[in-house]
Amino acid sequence: MKNKTPSIQKSKSCAVLWLWSIGAIMIGVLIGIAILVWHKPHAYQPLYPDNPEQVSLYLTHQLGPDFFNQIQLDKPFELLIEQTGLNDIVSRLPWPQQFGEVSFSDPVLTFSPDTIVLMGHLEISNVSSILTIICSPVMSGDGKICLNIRTIRLGMVPVTTLIAALAQNVFDGNRQAFSEDPQAAAIVQAIIHNEAFDPVFWISDYKVRITGFSINPGILNVNLHPVNP
Repeated sequence: MKNKTPSIQKSKSCAVLWLWSIGAIMIGVLIGIAILVWHKPHAYQPLYPDNPEQVSLYLTHQLGPDFFNQIQLDKPFELLIEQTGLNDIVSRLPWPQQFGEVSFSDPVLTFSPDTIVLMGHLEISNVSSILTIICSPVMSGDGKICLNIRTIRLGMVPVTTLIAALAQNVFDGNRQAFSEDPQAAAIVQAIIHNEAFDPVFWISDYKVRITGFSINPGILNVNLHPVNP
């Protein structure tokens, strides 16, 4: 009778080799995904003001006066919003914002032709990455606006569907915050589902409608119309 031991040993060696190969490939894939998720976009440059407790001078000395001086005339007007000034305002808000196991902080907005990009630090269950949302807002003939979200990424990994589901869960868990403002709730829901919404907002004690806009490098130009309550 022939000795089958060498064949058995060879089979075991092949199995071990395959297991090591598969393990190495899986480790390589996981490392690659981690690198992509942890990627930090070059454009992500959050502001850290020296005096974050102080209200932005851009808000108190330029944007605020521009808005309130024109809204009191009770006629349509144009408001220019500078990217640098808006980011200064945003950087002074209380961060991070915590929603259960989801934390968001250090947001940055950029304006380029017809495009708005929002970036920020997102942490989910101790896994952190830079969230990037790219949208090209459009206004329909009936005056509604759709943010037209083109993609959402964590690092370099597209996660549009995942983030939409996560945002819906966060919204569902915080519906009581919108109990007295159903219009705001409707806008948030439309944004989550990338749908058009009626662009009417309360700013301080004034109600305004966005009737048009243009997005240029570093500048958002918004056309506003006062709305009588």
